[in-house]
Amino acid sequence: MTVAKDSGRWLKRAAGSVVFTNRGRGFVVGAVASIVAAHLLKFPALNYVASLLIGLVVCAAAFVFAGHSRVHIDRTFSPGVVTQGQPSSATVTFTNLSALPSLQAHWEDRLPAGIVGDAHGVLPALGGGHGWHARTQFGYTVHGVRRGSHLIGPLTVKVPDPFGLLYRKHTFGEPQSLIVLPKRVELADISFGGANVTGATRPAPHHVGAGDDDVIARSYLPGDALRRMHWKATAHRGELMVRQEEQRNHPEATVLLDLSAFGQGMVRDTQGQWEYSPVFEWAIVAAASVTAHLCRRGYLVNVVSPGGAVQRTIADGLDTIHDVMTDLAVVEPQDVASGVIADLEPSERPIVAILGRLDEARAAAWSRLNSSTGLMFVAVGTPAAALDILGGAGWMVRTYRPGDDIADLWLDLDARQFHASR
Repeated sequence: MTVAKDSGRWLKRAAGSVVFTNRGRGFVVGAVASIVAAHLLKFPALNYVASLLIGLVVCAAAFVFAGHSRVHIDRTFSPGVVTQGQPSSATVTFTNLSALPSLQAHWEDRLPAGIVGDAHGVLPALGGGHGWHARTQFGYTVHGVRRGSHLIGPLTVKVPDPFGLLYRKHTFGEPQSLIVLPKRVELADISFGGANVTGATRPAPHHVGAGDDDVIARSYLPGDALRRMHWKATAHRGELMVRQEEQRNHPEATVLLDLSAFGQGMVRDTQGQWEYSPVFEWAIVAAASVTAHLCRRGYLVNVVSPGGAVQRTIADGLDTIHDVMTDLAVVEPQDVASGVIADLEPSERPIVAILGRLDEARAAAWSRLNSSTGLMFVAVGTPAAALDILGGAGWMVRTYRPGDDIADLWLDLDARQFHASR
């Protein structure tokens, strides 16, 4: 019984994959018309015409079912990880493993939403077996327009018969992932922390790591990397010495990203997937841009979100900027309540919070996390009462719309800090 069911499913799928061309439909209609005419006109010779037409259709069907029955697909992307808007070149190696040769066909690679490109073309005739004549290679270029891990494929090949009566759609290979990182916007240097008591803005470091004048030396310990050797101190002391950066050379900053579906105004569709939200995507781009900017300025950057979906520390020996961007590429909204932010402790370090829409209760919760340098982006639609709560707690707040330029809003925050310090 199971074998019969499996055979029935296979026949149903196989029949559904066959498509008649206009010529093929004409042959079928001609065959039926010949049979009817032979009966009505008492002209049996027309039955031979019908048999010939039907025979050609059957031979065509047998050919497309036999052709391309065994194929190997190898698909690669260069690069395999891109940023929004950047191109990636796909290379597909197609090998005909069947003993029968194949005719010229048409191929098309499936592209998901978020990936655009011209992924179709003509597949040349290939020989059978495993020789060089049974293999071909083709390529195309795609662009990632939305962040995420996108599955490209499988490859669909339309295999025609020699008479042009019909073709069969074959599906080959497994989908492969192309990761699209969020776009990063170049941000200007701003005076983190406003002005000091003398009226001058406090400088921020402009490099990661430390130079010869910013390190102290200690005795070598087993396991210390060779690149950390301090050769001047070694020559002076007569023993192996290694570099040890002082803690003051590693200022820290925190980037907080609100992933709550409530704050982003997001709902799931009928298939349980999150609907696209320009507000959420703007927040992701802002978080990526601010994180990259702080790293360039020399900060040890903690990137966190309520609930722990993103939890990274960018520092030597820990996480990298690429790790954070990959997390931001695939992160989704979280069904978290406003109280989840209670596990984030107040800090004296600079904090940049990128949030969605807030009500008064969530604004009050976020206000408790303020630091001496607190910058906050909140989505437009946040009520004035919530903004007042944040401003009263010392946050420098700027509202945003999805179409706003993060670079302009970043400079606007700097201007507000300057005026607030006067």
